[in-house]
Order: sequence, then structure tokens, then C-alpha cells
Amino acid sequence: MKIFIASVLGTAMLTSAASAAAAAKNYETNVEYGVNMRTGPSTSNKVVRMLRSGEDIHVIEADGYWLKVETENGQTGYISSNEKYTNYDPAAVRYETEVEYGVNFRSQPSTSGHIYRMLPKGEKIHVLERDGSWLKVRTKNGQTGYISAKEKYTDYEAGSGSSGSTSGSTSGSVGGSRAAVVATAKSYKGDFEYKWGAEPWNTSYRYADCSSYMELVFRQHGIDLPRTSRSQAKEGTYVKKSNLKAGDLVFFDTNDNGTINHVGMYIGDGEFIHASPSFDGVDVSKLSSNFWSDAYVTARSVL
Repeated sequence: MKIFIASVLGTAMLTSAASAAAAAKNYETNVEYGVNMRTGPSTSNKVVRMLRSGEDIHVIEADGYWLKVETENGQTGYISSNEKYTNYDPAAVRYETEVEYGVNFRSQPSTSGHIYRMLPKGEKIHVLERDGSWLKVRTKNGQTGYISAKEKYTDYEAGSGSSGSTSGSTSGSVGGSRAAVVATAKSYKGDFEYKWGAEPWNTSYRYADCSSYMELVFRQHGIDLPRTSRSQAKEGTYVKKSNLKAGDLVFFDTNDNGTINHVGMYIGDGEFIHASPSFDGVDVSKLSSNFWSDAYVTARSVL
């Protein structure tokens, strides 16, 4: 009898401990429609099991069309992020870390990783994990990526003493301030001789073309742009011509052959600054002029 009672008490204590651990884990999301949990974020990955309606889970990470989740028995896997399957609310995630200095948000923990955009000072993010000199973070729109773990960029406590770096940052970087970026662009007015394919930093700052000039300007504000205007036109986010803001990149097809071959920076009042052979250097033109209005293709914001 004593052995039986001890066994019952022991089982109860273990159950109580497991329940306490589960509660501490906070399984905040409820499955509302049966969904397959897989070993990876793809329908080609093996199905671990189906999560049943009413089951509570913890969302570890939102990754595009997939949620990485943990079940109450500690099992992890991936399920569809389609809203019909769960009541997961990205807004409910606590974004505990604040950006204190504009920093590039990349696809990989490397300066060669694609830059999604620059996270501006004051933006709140959620740190998923530290990966050496990088932080894997999630933004409030559910996007995940990597930023430098250098302590100057965020107030993340574990980031102190990091050796991470952001390619292109300089001591004069001012983050994503549009006015500051435009001021830097204007500081080169009258400088350079136009030379297609030339990079100022490789020619003693004597020559530049349109895209290398833009690359130079944004580099001084911690933003890495690709080398060509065609590639730069794929960066950042699309901006309607009617919604242009100072600091946005504007792109043109000057040969009327359906291919972007020129770039400049909108500086307000219908004007843009660019390096052009038409004035053999850097100067300002009107978007409304017949030539540039006809050649205009699109605009992008990387700020």
C-alpha cells in the first residue's frame, strides 16, 4: 500500500512539474484547423504528424509561408502560416529590442547577404538568436533576417562587445535620414568627370558613372547597393512616381529599348540629382523635362 501511494504521488508530482514547465513555455497559439507538421518549410519535407484542432503550440519563428513551431511535448517542426490553420497573431509577439542606429537588414549572416532594407533608428524588432557577430531578428511585419550584433546598432543586451560589422558603414554614417542622404548627394555636385563603368573609389574620385555615384552616396550611410542601375532597380521597395520622397532612387531607359540604363536620386520639388554625360559630372535635372519624363521607368526606396 505504501509503495502504491508513493507511486501515485510520484506520478502526480511529475505531471505537475510537466504542466508547470509547459505553462512557463507559454504555448500561445491555438490550432484551429488540422494541419500537417513537417520536418522542414516545404511540402516536399516529411510529415511528422497532423496537429489537431484545439492543440496549443508555441511559434518559434515566422518564415514567409511557414511557421516553425513547438508542441507541448517539445516536438518542433513546420506548419503552413495560412491564417485558417491557427490564431497566430504576429502583432502579439513582443518586440523587445530597439534599433538605435540605422543598420542593414540582410538575408544571411554575412555582408554578402542580400539587403532587404535598412532598419531605421527607433524600429522595434524581436531577436530570435545570436549567430556569432550577427543577430537573427524578426520585424513587426513578420520578416526574418540578420543584422550586425555590434552594440551601437541596438539596445540588445547580449550584443555588447560584438565584433560584427556592416559593410559600407563609415564613421560619418547617419542611418536612414533622407535629408542627410540628399545632402551627401548634393555635396558631389560639380564633382567627377562622367565615365561609364568608372568607380570613384578606384579612380582617386575623379570619375564616376550614374550607378557608381549612387553606390558611393548610399555607401556612406551604411547602405550597400549593387553596381549597376539595372540591379539597383531591384533593391528596396517600389515607389509610385506621384509618391516620390527625397532620397528615393529614380530609374530611366534613355535608349528607349526597354532596359533600365540610368539612375539618379529624387531630391524634391520635381528634381533629381545624377551623374550624367549630358553635363559631364553630377548635377540636377527636372523630372518633368520632355527627355527625362519620357525616359522615366520606375522608382525605389532603400531608406
